[in-house]
Amino acid sequence: MKMTARKCLVVLTLASLVLVQSCARSPEFAKDQEYYKPDSPYYDRSDEPGKTPTERLEVAAQPKKKVLVLDLWNDTPVKSEALGPYASNELKRGFLLNQRFIVPKDVNTILATEDFVSGDKVKVAQLIREGRRLGVSVVILGRISKAIFRSRGDSIGLFRDKKSMAAVDVELKVFDVNAGKEVASMGRSADAASDAVVAVDQENLESESFRTELFKQALRNAMGGLAPDVHRVIEKMIWQGKIAKVNGRRIFVNAGKSAGIISGDILKVLTPGDDVYDPASGAYLGRSPGQLKGTVEVVDFVGSDAAIGEIHTGGNFSEGDIVQLY
Repeated sequence: MKMTARKCLVVLTLASLVLVQSCARSPEFAKDQEYYKPDSPYYDRSDEPGKTPTERLEVAAQPKKKVLVLDLWNDTPVKSEALGPYASNELKRGFLLNQRFIVPKDVNTILATEDFVSGDKVKVAQLIREGRRLGVSVVILGRISKAIFRSRGDSIGLFRDKKSMAAVDVELKVFDVNAGKEVASMGRSADAASDAVVAVDQENLESESFRTELFKQALRNAMGGLAPDVHRVIEKMIWQGKIAKVNGRRIFVNAGKSAGIISGDILKVLTPGDDVYDPASGAYLGRSPGQLKGTVEVVDFVGSDAAIGEIHTGGNFSEGDIVQLY
């Protein structure tokens, strides 16, 4: 059976549309796979020139820290409730895949970034108290400060070329709960674009749902760019846990195998330290270092999230005392 020229043209047109639509997804898919490719092994920190092997291992071999990422504050006119949680989930997903930190699944809080912000300042004391209550070492909060969408394309013809673009500005702050202070502030600007050939009666590419999806792509690119910087900041922080129980010479610690503690580890024990406030303004300044009380040696484990130690040096240990890797 012979195909008429008109039928042939229709088939070619439809085929080209399918090809354009399928190819448009490929770059984003590749970015997605590249972003979530696991980082280098946990103990492989040879990318830090100028440091001796012991200095590198001292940082890289720290037990894993528990990290809380609050939903970002969408401080833009684009009032989509999905953007703040989506941005924080992108960062958390990266943490889960690189396996260098612990994102506790049992830590639930209804609080988000805007609950800890007053004007242009963070309520640091309140934030630190919440982090301690939830038993995490790091709290990350952030803000989507700008979100812009633009679309342009042909206005004539049955099939029209359409290009849509979205761009976002994101800011993050990292807080060391144990030290009671902000340790890093960073920002990133990123964009995303969509090229498509659409029919005049096809769904509007300027709809709210389409804009939200494109903003999500831009947020993924922004969080992907920020993730390595956040990782480096957290890895430089000193890990610490707490004594959960004292039973004679046996000391129970609230961190175990899942945190990377191993049998034979020596942990130094310190007093909790004191919160320090500015006498003039009352502003929270942080927590002073505790006094050394002695050391314990890890000899056994309870489940996956607790360790048992025996007194190595010193004594008079109490529930709530701080432990750090020696």
